[in-house]
Amino acid sequence: MSKFDLSRRQFIGAFGATAALAGLAACNGSTEPAAEGTEGEGTEGAALVGSISCSGATSFQPLVEKARDAFQDANPDVSVAISGGGSGQGLSQVAEGSVQIGRSDVFAEEKLEADQLEGLVDNQVCIVGMGPIVNADVDVTDLTTDQLKGIFLGEITDWSEVGGTAGTIQVIQREAGSGTRATFEAAVLGGEVAPDSFRPVAEVDSSGTVVEQVAATSGSISYVAFNYMENDGVKALTVDGVEPTQENVESGDFTIWAYEHMYTREDEDESTAAVTKAFIEFMLSDDFAATVVEEGFIPMADMKVKKDADGNITAA
Repeated sequence: MSKFDLSRRQFIGAFGATAALAGLAACNGSTEPAAEGTEGEGTEGAALVGSISCSGATSFQPLVEKARDAFQDANPDVSVAISGGGSGQGLSQVAEGSVQIGRSDVFAEEKLEADQLEGLVDNQVCIVGMGPIVNADVDVTDLTTDQLKGIFLGEITDWSEVGGTAGTIQVIQREAGSGTRATFEAAVLGGEVAPDSFRPVAEVDSSGTVVEQVAATSGSISYVAFNYMENDGVKALTVDGVEPTQENVESGDFTIWAYEHMYTREDEDESTAAVTKAFIEFMLSDDFAATVVEEGFIPMADMKVKKDADGNITAA
């Protein structure tokens, strides 16, 4: 059995056997070249031509933009438009067919109604670790999961309650449609919901804005993907004494993480399907794997644990 057990929903429908082989090669660390059509040629040997759109999660938008740039360099007659908006927007737009790829930090089942799931294809391209960050002036370095839970439920409101210097805890949240928020709350809150009386100081629409707000707000706390943690004015916290590192996510010791999904439609129009297929194959290719790691994400093949749509983590 491979190091990672592929979802049965992954690489079905219009992407067919060719995309499945490309995905398996990426997941198993194969040194075989990417499937024909990944660079410069379509599935029939013709040069790729066309434009597609990709919206959704901002947590791995920089990674997708790097893939887009390299892919367009190899395919000069192709255009891939990248926009944000959060996982909820990406999933809704791919479900309605207004974009060809919807990026998400969460399984579509967590955001969409049952009738919207019909025809969607789940392409899991990498893993993202997430964790809490605070303003650089906060003198706390570690929080337990229970302390984090108390803070984001509004039950713990002063840093002195968790071992820090007295001062109001300023909670900065992601907006309701954010996959990063859904992942963090699933791992930390365990299904509990903050009361209506709890009001964070801000709710923002992107990971980049989270970093800006935390850096500018004394006593603040929020959460971001690992690739956003190394920024001036903020610092990452350990959780239950475990550092937010790739190795600790791979082993299952650090539990705040998610798959990065690029959902497509199995009934995508023929005018764009070849470009969509080739772009996702490129993201899963061995040629792009080094960039995945450089950008702070985790290749699928490196995981020793797996997670299902209900959040259950088991050995891979």
